[in-house]
Amino acid sequence: MKQFRFILLGLAALSILAFTSCDTNNVQQVYLNTKTLRYSVTYDDWNIGTDDSGDYLYYTVSEPQLTRDIFNNGLIVPYMEFSDGTLTPLPLSDFWIDDTYGKIEEQITCEISQGSVTFILKADDHVTEPYHYDEYDFALKLAW
Repeated sequence: MKQFRFILLGLAALSILAFTSCDTNNVQQVYLNTKTLRYSVTYDDWNIGTDDSGDYLYYTVSEPQLTRDIFNNGLIVPYMEFSDGTLTPLPLSDFWIDDTYGKIEEQITCEISQGSVTFILKADDHVTEPYHYDEYDFALKLAW
């Protein structure tokens, strides 16, 4: 019987401690903002760049919505958007069979900085043509 009283006293003390330790005046409400930015890059939009591995294509867009606060404290996830609405996160490796060149693989990625985003397309043999798609659609999903 003595052990039973000890257990009851312990449970009572824990419940009092639990209820008195909650400070409901100090609760902060947190809101999550989200936004999706979309970009279409056509054949004429691409620029040719060169690095140590060869030629590649790139397209840079100024994006004032990529603020310092979002860039430093938020979440930015880049995607390629296919014609059926499917979103695939970048970087992406894709390939197709071309009648002239055979199998061509391309790597698609992007570089994000405060105020701009650069989409990059590299073919495995560093040719700048042909393209797999006439138009490349991208989406940036932001959360802050």
